[in-house]
Amino acid sequence: MNQPKTDIRRRLGNPIGLFFARALAKTGVTPNALTVIGFLITVAAGVVIGYGHFIWGAIIIAFAGLFDLLDGALARYTGKVTVFGAILDSTLDRLSDAALFIGLIAYWALRGETWPVVITSVTVVGALTVSYARARAEAAGLSGKEGIFTRPERIVILVLGLLFNVPLAAVVVIGVLSYVTVLQRLVSSYRQTSGK
Repeated sequence: MNQPKTDIRRRLGNPIGLFFARALAKTGVTPNALTVIGFLITVAAGVVIGYGHFIWGAIIIAFAGLFDLLDGALARYTGKVTVFGAILDSTLDRLSDAALFIGLIAYWALRGETWPVVITSVTVVGALTVSYARARAEAAGLSGKEGIFTRPERIVILVLGLLFNVPLAAVVVIGVLSYVTVLQRLVSSYRQTSGK
């Protein structure tokens, strides 16, 4: 189900990533270092969002996304693709997502807005469960990539919501589509195992 979407990302991202990977390879920076730097920048975006600076938060998220693109490209270009690197990247992606949502929760909590806090809390659980459902399926030897709404889509919707000053609308969309994706992955796993 996700193959066409994945192919589009590769066609768009690979040439850009390769261009920068060639330059970065000469600096001696490692793919894991890029992963950590991208994570720290995303945490900074969460802090900025918590203070209500949504446009700056969106810009910082987009900048952090470059590191998310480049760490894998550099690893492939330099032949430094490792199991630990993949685990580190996946783990910090989850923590990055959480940092952004925590920023929004802090923003609304400081203003005493209960429902946005509740909605965002429910959304972050759904968003993280999308990744968990994939990891659990793949650990069982199944395909776990099915679903309409994965991390890149979440980031795009969140950035747009921040840029247009409608973060709650973005959170609602992310929440609904995240739970739909979780259901899709559960259904896919059920079908692959015939319910066994």
